[in-house]
Amino acid sequence: MTIAAHDPRPKKVQIADALRSEITTAPLPSGHRLASLRELADRFTVTQVTIKNALQILIDEGLITSVPTRGYFVLAPSTEAVAEAEPVKREEINAIHSEIRKLAARVAELEMRADHKGGA
Repeated sequence: MTIAAHDPRPKKVQIADALRSEITTAPLPSGHRLASLRELADRFTVTQVTIKNALQILIDEGLITSVPTRGYFVLAPSTEAVAEAEPVKREEINAIHSEIRKLAARVAELEMRADHKGGA
């Protein structure tokens, strides 16, 4: 696989996107060892430095980890990552905001009542 020359994204981002897709859609099991830097560099026809930069993106996202002298391994998806992957509807967000405002108003009213009772 080669990098698309017409793609405006940096090479490392294109590679990270391709690997992320493989990890999440396959899905690769937790603990699965990724190909070596050299193998990935050959596959994407880029330098090992570019591959390291792409893998760092996935490390930062919590999808993989690096084990010195052993390689790069897939991590188990965290509950946060799963939650981020689920689409959230704008309506749901608005409903949550509305409920928060209502609760804030109720708390303020209760605090005022408590202040009046305590001061009397």
